[in-house]
Amino acid sequence: MISNLPLSRFEFSAYLLLIAGVIGDHVSTGIALARENIYESNPVALGLMQDGLWLPVDLILILFTVLTPYLLIRILKKDVTRYFLLPPLVAGLIRLLVTFWNLSILF
Repeated sequence: MISNLPLSRFEFSAYLLLIAGVIGDHVSTGIALARENIYESNPVALGLMQDGLWLPVDLILILFTVLTPYLLIRILKKDVTRYFLLPPLVAGLIRLLVTFWNLSILF
């Protein structure tokens, strides 16, 4: 049975960091690629962009990366479940770093 635990500030922050990182990456990449002589260097992202799958794949990854820990934390109800927040935290941090990298190229 799933408990009705409210989101903690830490849990909410982990999910928010992931979403902010993905949005920042998409926006900064779009702005950068609109400029002359700037190209996508990540072959995976480039392939997804060329096939029009970059946004759908990111939305699926966000959904999976948020829903999995959210549900596990509420189903298992143990202290150790806070470690399930590491994937959204790490993914969000990486995407924010990519955002800052993109912005450093622009300015």
